[in-house]
Amino acid sequence: MAALTEDEFVLLKKYNSLLETVGEAFDYLSDKNRNASTPVTRQVVLDSYDTIGKIAEAHVNLVILFEKNEKALQVIAQFGDLLEELEQIGHFDQNTIPEKEALRTFIQPAYENWKNQIQHHILPHIAH
Repeated sequence: MAALTEDEFVLLKKYNSLLETVGEAFDYLSDKNRNASTPVTRQVVLDSYDTIGKIAEAHVNLVILFEKNEKALQVIAQFGDLLEELEQIGHFDQNTIPEKEALRTFIQPAYENWKNQIQHHILPHIAH
């Protein structure tokens, strides 16, 4: 990838922040000691919807930025697999809170693995 413009740098910084936010939401939602029916928990779920949507939207620009990096493009594409898994456990159902056990044992590890892979491609461009 060529040198980043300031806008591209800001995009990658914000994108990385979104990645961390979803990780924190999954940590919160999968906590065994957390009451799943509180308004705060519901808000974390709703905020995670929004953040996941922003990550997906950012992929349009990331595909352009990483157009010559096949490995990065493959990792970006794998995000769709995570979305399917989240859908299967009901994460996007408006009337339910995702099952903690499914989040803890399947989704959270898969997300962390994916996040580490994508950060492998973006962090070198935003680290000082």
